[in-house]
Amino acid sequence: MTDDQRFAARRPDVHGFETQVLDTDLTLAGDIIAHLKVATTGTDADWVVKIIDVHPASIEEQEAGMQDHLKLSNYHMMVRSEVMRGRFRNSFETPEPFVPNKKTEVTIKLQDVFHTIKAGHKLQVQIQSTWFPLIDLNPQTFVPNIYKAKAEDFKNQTHTVFNDSNVEFTILD
Repeated sequence: MTDDQRFAARRPDVHGFETQVLDTDLTLAGDIIAHLKVATTGTDADWVVKIIDVHPASIEEQEAGMQDHLKLSNYHMMVRSEVMRGRFRNSFETPEPFVPNKKTEVTIKLQDVFHTIKAGHKLQVQIQSTWFPLIDLNPQTFVPNIYKAKAEDFKNQTHTVFNDSNVEFTILD
């Protein structure tokens, strides 16, 4: 969870949205709620949302109080994250498949936060559909029990995140 997230930002299956360099400190506090508008060519998908503090490329390699092994130039620090298995988007008791290619809302409540993104840094949101090996693989085909999915249940699918998706933050002045 403390790994530099640059590797994910470079992956073709990760959508990244990033602010410009911040002129002033930005303090996030409280709930973070992602309202994703998505579609998939399949009938099941996982959705992962990560909030990233992007350190500037010009930062000194070592900051006071940081561990010796951390290189902070352009470090992508994960601040908060959460995964939602799409089948449970409306109810944890009654899983349901996606309708292929239908725009669908998936709301994800991330862990609450109290973090200041410093002036000179950027805020980045990453959205992806797999987080293996942290989260087990989703066959991307709706089956009654993912843990009993057969090899033929696993299918490549195309996922879409629409531009009217948004992430709610509380910002302290």
